[in-house]
Amino acid sequence: MNSQEKNLLQQIGRTGRAMHAAFESEVGMALSRWRILQALYERGGAAQKDLARWLSMDPASLTRQMKQMESEGIVKRRISPDDNRVTLVELAQKGKEIFEAAQPLRVAFSLRALEGLSRDHLDAAMAVLEALEERFRAAGSASRDRPSSG
Repeated sequence: MNSQEKNLLQQIGRTGRAMHAAFESEVGMALSRWRILQALYERGGAAQKDLARWLSMDPASLTRQMKQMESEGIVKRRISPDDNRVTLVELAQKGKEIFEAAQPLRVAFSLRALEGLSRDHLDAAMAVLEALEERFRAAGSASRDRPSSG
């Protein structure tokens, strides 16, 4: 790996961290929380396991966030009447209000972030990021499929 390739991957990490910090500062909540609110708002609720899959989140991490959001009155969680192993989650009224109030801030954040970038730059960046995501996902799948050496 040459230094330019190494620097690109490091830059992606720095950019991601900067974006998360700016999002939280401008929108008033962590991006991970926003993504949860948006998914529940758009779907009207879900099994927590499905939500983790849709958001590509670690299920334990999502559970911690759900418990915190439940204690804040943002979401409601309950056991599925059809399968007591499944936790169903939906936005409480407070969660809906938080999402609706934050939506214009999120739109403004996105517009400011991309303002002044040409269509060609945006298309090129998307192509590179999508290709990298595909490779990272394939590598993650391949490592899970390998037998352990223990």
